[in-house]
Amino acid sequence: MSSLPPIDVADLRVLVSLATERHFARAAQACNMSQPALSTRIRRMEESLGTPLVQRGQRFLGFTEAGERVLTRARRVLADLDGLRQDVTGGTALAGRLRIGVIPSATPLAGRLAAALARAHPGVDIACTSLSSRMIEAGLLDYSLDAGITYLNNEPLHNVDTLALQPESYCLVGAPELLEQSAEPASWKRAADWPLALLTPDMQNRRILDKAFSDAGATPQVVFEANSFLSIFGRAGRETSPVVAILPRMIVDELKTDALGVRELEAMRVPPVIGLVAPRRNLQLPLTSALWRACLQATQPIDNLS
Repeated sequence: MSSLPPIDVADLRVLVSLATERHFARAAQACNMSQPALSTRIRRMEESLGTPLVQRGQRFLGFTEAGERVLTRARRVLADLDGLRQDVTGGTALAGRLRIGVIPSATPLAGRLAAALARAHPGVDIACTSLSSRMIEAGLLDYSLDAGITYLNNEPLHNVDTLALQPESYCLVGAPELLEQSAEPASWKRAADWPLALLTPDMQNRRILDKAFSDAGATPQVVFEANSFLSIFGRAGRETSPVVAILPRMIVDELKTDALGVRELEAMRVPPVIGLVAPRRNLQLPLTSALWRACLQATQPIDNLS
């Protein structure tokens, strides 16, 4: 059997810290070591593996292709070691950091679920990061995320376990006179006639809305794009050159919309569903399992996505 390279856990933590900090000095500080000691560990790994791992210059420039592959494995090894530590305690006193990627429209839901998990396990440190659905999938793949809250039934998901949480519905938000206030939901075809503020096309929410307009045979007049719902809401609130924002109902319920009109959009035939995703593993990490249980207890999961 071939011998293993002389790499220890501290070496792996150096790589992961460097990926997080993107700066040699800050990575060294995060690892509780000097910058020369950090550089020595990186060079030793490169020599033992026979290939450069880090692109060097006057500052950190990124990882080489081989370095990216080693980084992914380092994250997985460290996650498994953390899971081992949690398993040894028997799950009686869970502690550690749980990293969750969240699509922007699900941030209010993520906050509620994080609170439920914190009540059950006060020792767990929860970090929720607002990301696009594609970034969440990439983070689960390279083990920089432990779980995600994202859309389940719109675009394919790979190598993940899923738990459906709730469907997403949409509202029009804008000047009351512009929205032609009515108790009846506006059609997608009618909504296309208003000047609209939407998320940028790299966000899955935007792709969902674009498909809804296409299914209705309508072409939306998009006059403002942003990757933040707060930016879109702020633009809709301007008195000059008014526009209409399309926002998820969950976001609207969190915002102060007193000065603006809110009108429902007609439901989609198959509404997008938001849910929890976690990397598919033979043995799930204890912190991720705890989040799964918190979701089951705090919500009414959807049994049928069709």
